[in-house]
Amino acid sequence: MAAITSYKGEALIGRSNYIEWLKEASLFLEVYSFMPYIDGTEKNPLSIKSLYYTDSRPRSPELAIKYLEKETEYSRNTKRALGAIKSTLSADNIDSLETIARYFNKLIDASYKLFKSADKYTSHIQSLAIYLKELGYKLPKPFIAILLFKGLSSLFDAFSSRKYEEVTKNIKNIDITKLISDIISEEARLKSDTISSANKATSNRIPLYRHCGKRGHIEPKCWDKYPELRTELPRPNKKPRSNNTPEKTESTKAVMMMLASHGLMSQETTSSQVYSSLSDQETSLIQALASIIHIIKTGY
Repeated sequence: MAAITSYKGEALIGRSNYIEWLKEASLFLEVYSFMPYIDGTEKNPLSIKSLYYTDSRPRSPELAIKYLEKETEYSRNTKRALGAIKSTLSADNIDSLETIARYFNKLIDASYKLFKSADKYTSHIQSLAIYLKELGYKLPKPFIAILLFKGLSSLFDAFSSRKYEEVTKNIKNIDITKLISDIISEEARLKSDTISSANKATSNRIPLYRHCGKRGHIEPKCWDKYPELRTELPRPNKKPRSNNTPEKTESTKAVMMMLASHGLMSQETTSSQVYSSLSDQETSLIQALASIIHIIKTGY
């Protein structure tokens, strides 16, 4: 590549001088051997790295040095070629290109993981596309679709494969709005499946008691195996039995036997003697039970 000589031709302003600029700029870039690095004629050494390196190390120290020299030369000449292009543009165009480049970089770097929300991720890409359109560069719809697919996480792989086939069948009339809506809906479905799986996993970890087949039920508190335990727990909102009820329930019989064994129903034992050793809650419970038993025995 020849030494860089500053461009003497007409700088590109816009459409008004595009034809003149193209002739002069192309000649300048060809003469100073910049064009092969611009049109891709000069290949990046990375494409032939396998000639110099195996998967893990260089084939020889000499080949490693040669590859490094080629890589350094290519990088240096590419930067010089870009500088040469820049010298053929007006200051206003340079500013515009730099602005466009910044937006392009943001588009390419955008990913779902950065936003952790399909709505925010797709809105970010839409906003950048609108900014570029205002700068006079309207992105083709297929390009926007590719960017949307590219930034999705691996969780969306099945969706991306299915949707990509659907989109490519109608490449000329891609509905970007519908594609974005589908991405957001897929995210909601994935989250719902995750929550459902978590709840199922938690439920399955609760032990199953074999006797009654209930989860979280332990043997010492199983009413099916030990019916007498039902009497040890209060029953709120339980209506009292009517006066003409002829039968006594098993739980009432058990209570009567318990009270009788403690002498609570004996006339020789006063209520003050019985209640003095009990807490307020126990006293209230026994008084209520005694009243119920009295009603059952006397009928009033």
